[in-house]
This record gives sequence, structure tokens and C-alpha cells, in this order.
Amino acid sequence: MSERTRQIGTEMPDVPDPDFVGALAEVWSGVSYVAYHLAYVRVYLQTAALHTSPKVIDKVDPKLRELMHTDLLICRAHIAAFFWQTDHIFEVLRAAIARGQKEHAELKYFWWWEKRLGLFEETPIRKEINAYRNHGHKFPAIIGCLWDEDHNLVRHHLPTIEGYDAKEEKNLIDELHRYFEFAVNVWLDFAPGGYKQTFPRDFAFPVTVPLTYIGELPSELNNVPQLSVVIEAFNRPDEKEKRAE
Repeated sequence: MSERTRQIGTEMPDVPDPDFVGALAEVWSGVSYVAYHLAYVRVYLQTAALHTSPKVIDKVDPKLRELMHTDLLICRAHIAAFFWQTDHIFEVLRAAIARGQKEHAELKYFWWWEKRLGLFEETPIRKEINAYRNHGHKFPAIIGCLWDEDHNLVRHHLPTIEGYDAKEEKNLIDELHRYFEFAVNVWLDFAPGGYKQTFPRDFAFPVTVPLTYIGELPSELNNVPQLSVVIEAFNRPDEKEKRAE
């Protein structure tokens, strides 16, 4: 393979490097992703899957238990993605500031921004976001449940990580929303001038009604059919041969 061919193979001409404003827009996209995952967590916490104590789970009808397992997986996936995307906002913001320094070297505030972002990075709440992002690598089930003596749910909470504040007495959604607002306000702190009003602070998403949803639904959403998608992975001999070549 020639050097020119090798270079062409690593270039992406249809995806141009973003300028500073484009990099800021990418941060906004990251904020939108966080809001999307938070919306799903809020809904999926209101399911039998997250309101049934392990002490009584064996008494549940097997078919219902399978549906509960699906809702639990969906909720866990979204809370893991929530922390990944929230943590990523700060990485993209740092990249946007670096882009500003490169494009506008004469504007000294980009270097001031770099120092200011460093101060945000050292705050306890920012470190918590990163800690829970990393915690998900070790323990996918980071949704804690506190039960009373009759096995009724008291609250959902984050697990306490050594070296950080205890979380068992704090509502999970309240904590997630606190992280979300912190990330949004840090991002807007760096948006110059009129851009602070350009990007919205409110987000709305459609959320599929969970299989074991126990919250209140508007009458028009009762008995809404669920779309089931099956995805399978096969060990195809021809694909194995291609991978070996």
C-alpha cells in the first residue's frame, strides 16, 4: 500500500473539522444525549422491575419476571450511558477551548477559560460524575434500592463510593438531575455572548412505555402496543474465514 493510499484511508473528507462554534454545538449535542438518557431513567424507575424486592421476586409469575428483567436492563443501560455522556461533556468542552485557542490565538480569554475549566474539574461534584462513570465498569448495577421491613420500596439511590458522600439517603433522580444541571451550567458558562440564549435549557423526548410500567399514564397511552425487535448474532463460517484472512 502506497503512502498516499494509506493517508486517504485515514482521512474523512465528508466530516470536516469543526470550528470553535461547531465544537460548542457538539457540546450541546452531548448535553442533549444526557437529557435523553435521564428521561429514560426517570420513566423506567417507575416499573415493577425497580419496585419489586429481591425477597419476593421468586413469587412473581415467570413471564412477568422476564418482562421485568427487560425493563431492568434498559434502565441500567441508560443510567450507564447517562454517566458516560455527562463525563464526556467536559472532554468535548476542553476540546472546544483548544480549538478556540488554535483559531483565535489573539483572544486571551481562551487561556483563561482553560484555567477556569480546570477549576471546575477539581470540584467534588465533577469528581463524583467521573467516579460513577468509572464505577459502572466494575458494577453495572449501580441503581440502589432501599426497602422497608415489608419489602416496599423507600427510594432508589446511587451506591456510595469510598471517599465520596454517602448516597443511601438521597433520591437517585434528584442526584442525577443535580449532575445534569451542573454540566449544563458549566457548558453555558463558557458559551460566548449571545450563544447563551441560542442553546435551550429545556429538552423533550418520546420515551417508550416500559413493559412493567406502574406509573400513571394519560388515558390515550393506555394499552399502547409495544414494538419488539429481535437481534441475533450467528457464528457464520464464511465470516470466520473473512476475519482470518
